[in-house]
Amino acid sequence: MEQDQSGTLNPSILGEPTALRSPRAPVGGPVSAERGAVSEQAFPRQGIMHVRIRHFYCTLEEMANPSLHGLPFVIGTGTGRPNEPGRVIDASPAAVRLGIVPGMPLRRAYRLAPRTLFLPASYDRYQPVLQRLRERYRACSHIVESVPLADAFIDLSGSPQPVTSPILLAQQLSSDIAALGLTALIGIASGKTIAELAALISRKDGRQGILYIPPGREASFVQSLPLSLLLQLHGSGPGVLGGREGESEGAGLRSGVAELEGRAERFDLEELAELVAHLRDFGITTFAQVAPLAPEGLERRLGRLGRWLHQLAQGEDYSLVIPDAPPLSQNARIRFQHAADADETCAAIHKLGGYLAGRLREQRLKGRVVALLLWPARPRRDSRRLLLDEQGEEAMLREGEEAIGGQITLERHTDEADILIHHLLMLFAHYHRSGTRYLQVLARIGDIITAATPYYPPAARARGRPTRRLDLSTRRLNGERQV
Repeated sequence: MEQDQSGTLNPSILGEPTALRSPRAPVGGPVSAERGAVSEQAFPRQGIMHVRIRHFYCTLEEMANPSLHGLPFVIGTGTGRPNEPGRVIDASPAAVRLGIVPGMPLRRAYRLAPRTLFLPASYDRYQPVLQRLRERYRACSHIVESVPLADAFIDLSGSPQPVTSPILLAQQLSSDIAALGLTALIGIASGKTIAELAALISRKDGRQGILYIPPGREASFVQSLPLSLLLQLHGSGPGVLGGREGESEGAGLRSGVAELEGRAERFDLEELAELVAHLRDFGITTFAQVAPLAPEGLERRLGRLGRWLHQLAQGEDYSLVIPDAPPLSQNARIRFQHAADADETCAAIHKLGGYLAGRLREQRLKGRVVALLLWPARPRRDSRRLLLDEQGEEAMLREGEEAIGGQITLERHTDEADILIHHLLMLFAHYHRSGTRYLQVLARIGDIITAATPYYPPAARARGRPTRRLDLSTRRLNGERQV
């Protein structure tokens, strides 16, 4: 099965265009995919790669001014002066050893290390490098979620080619980043949080900046880590608190997705620091100590954050990569090993519709235009079509077989498999002729929008024990009632 998200729905490619608008109708009984002999299957979930660039801004400043190498210096917002309001964007390794961390107020950083050099950010110098990094990320997958600074989450299931070895792909990406003069920490796992934890320790114990956590090893890996590593997370969140990916058709995952608010599920540093400090008061400092605890007790005391922490300690991470911008379309194709009849083609279309619906839900996207392309088993005839390339220049596309097909525009955007499969089968019934066999079939979902809600700061978490302010207000209220 092939994927392509860069193409648009071009009526000239789709053959005879149709502007059919049909009401939604339930799909008939499911067609068994075993009846069609297909040569390619859907890509399995390859995992999520987290790329963290070490001291991105400081490295670029050292490249522009080599005299800064080895010195403690800080890059801040605004003018970067410590006597003005602002925060630390990045700190050099020498400044980090003095206790300065990104996000710290500039005035506090000056009190910690008054001899540190404070510099303003030169965004004009950073943007070209950031653009090159994004191009490297998109070369690995079309499902990329950017994180502040130059970091990113990359869903390997969206790779243009099947990923035979995630480690080899990470090594190639690390080499490309090193060619830019930067150092990357790369972690690969089944979820965003575990991948970020893997990236944080990817240079320990002799590792060369790349750490891959195979499926089934998540629990043993996480339980070997201290809880203090949570304070270094800045891109991941709790993910779906429900079933695994294989349960995507059930109500568990749907209800979990409904509870999420897109990027709002990222916990801020203050929440995580409060969580770590609260557990430290009870002598709990590692994930291994959290794993045997009762999830109900953690959720009762720490809220939903406690439930997420327990699942993470068990190696369960359902967080998904949310693309920065929705792709133009989602494609999937099946090539048959022989000329397939109508029943086999319908089974393949059913499979394609379910696969595309799953990809839309995983990326939290919805589509409105459903298109189908069919390649009939006719005598080979070369055909040429004049198209435009990405730069808008004329390009000649040569095809061995002519395709037939069309598209349907739905009344609303959707990611439901039944609706997509129903309209794909409608298109097939419209273009199919009795006795025709097919060599391959392609399904496409266009006019895609994102279904993730915008970012809002997470709500304050309820503590199991009242704070002093809450305790005083409660006493005052009780006193007023007694009077």
